[in-house]
Amino acid sequence: MAFSAGIGARTDARQGSTPPPLATIVYRSRAVAPLPGPALRHLVQTAQARNQGEAITGVMLYDDTHFFQWLEGPPDGVDRVMHSIHNDRRHTDVEILSRRRSPARRFSGWDMKFAAPGARTFAWPDEVIEPPAEVIENLRRQPKAAPGLLVRLSPVPLDPTQAGGQEAAALVRTALGQASAAVLKSVIRDSVIPMLLQRHGRDSTETMPPAVNPRAAELAELLIASDQTAALDLIRELRGGDADPRHLYAPLFEPAARSLGDLWNNDICSEFEVTLGLCRLQTAVRLLGVDVPRGIPLGDLPNVLVAPVPGELHQLMAGLDSEWLTGAGWAPQIAFPTSDRALQDLLSASWIDVLDLSLSAAFRREDSLPRLAKTIAKARRASRNPALLVVVGGRAFVEDGTAGPGVGADLASRSSENVDQRIIQGMRVEAALRDADGAGTSPRRRIPPVRGMASAPGKHLAEA
Repeated sequence: MAFSAGIGARTDARQGSTPPPLATIVYRSRAVAPLPGPALRHLVQTAQARNQGEAITGVMLYDDTHFFQWLEGPPDGVDRVMHSIHNDRRHTDVEILSRRRSPARRFSGWDMKFAAPGARTFAWPDEVIEPPAEVIENLRRQPKAAPGLLVRLSPVPLDPTQAGGQEAAALVRTALGQASAAVLKSVIRDSVIPMLLQRHGRDSTETMPPAVNPRAAELAELLIASDQTAALDLIRELRGGDADPRHLYAPLFEPAARSLGDLWNNDICSEFEVTLGLCRLQTAVRLLGVDVPRGIPLGDLPNVLVAPVPGELHQLMAGLDSEWLTGAGWAPQIAFPTSDRALQDLLSASWIDVLDLSLSAAFRREDSLPRLAKTIAKARRASRNPALLVVVGGRAFVEDGTAGPGVGADLASRSSENVDQRIIQGMRVEAALRDADGAGTSPRRRIPPVRGMASAPGKHLAEA
């Protein structure tokens, strides 16, 4: 049977050797007819046997009308499974939403898993999971966002409520001996750092996608109107009495930018109108920035270079990041390099601790990620800082939270909100990795503490 959901990865535990390359495919298809419970269970059991033979892991979600599936494993095995999927008569209109190489599995901790609404009422509840209602809603509203939504179903490698600092340190040491650097970074970033932040009374700033203001789509439509009065009035209304207008970034401005891209995708407006709308939104950000209270600098702050990816016409994400950092008391350097060579010249001319690169906030262009990967590789070679931290942002990383490592970035940001704290946390992760691996003192500048933390996660990791 062609449909396949995730099974426990029985080929990952190759200790002491380099993991083979993995292929990841996410697709969507339409069920030819509704499938009752017994038929679904037969589908799942048959797929489990097929996946075991091909060392394929992943997850499949069925929302009563469509299938969404994440497949990961050896490239040849994934290709064979996809060939069978295309020939399966229980579904049609197979659409590939994402195809890429991956450094590590996202679902290796699971045996057979199948996600569907009402899973708790199934006669076989141990083999299925109940997806969050917002995941189902967003898949139906924006099916192309499936890669970023399905990854939210991934099992958590470490339960932060059950583990203490010593267990976190043991996890780091074990991972150093058994996993690739990419896997280790993922474990520390996704589990250890949030756990330690929670122990110090702070929540992780990237655990969940930012909530969206329900009027963001309305703002997008007003931004492409000939009269901008209504758009400005809406921004003023939604700002209300908030003293810090940066709090509009995540719930309003960023989703409005994505809605502009959706309007273009649905042939409601032209690409020129999208660009015009983004420019108008960026103008509003600059005007609001005048009112942003500047934060008090926390000691020796990192040198940050904020720039859109060379060749990227849409500069909204770079503007939002720079405004947020400025409001937090940082002094980011803003640049608009026209080519990879121009970016390399900037990095070789002065010491840069953090390179913040952004793609379009509205579009997710298919060729943008491979091009960005080459840009980042060249930037690292040109940088005077051998430990340069690279942060990436844009719609591509909002919809696929796993895309960052694929382009060679250290951090992939879903929002400009709290980008200062994520940078500091990222620098601490990298410092902890080097210290734990015996690489010695980091060449980076001193990393300031995260606001409100009695001590920093990196300190605990480094001392472990």
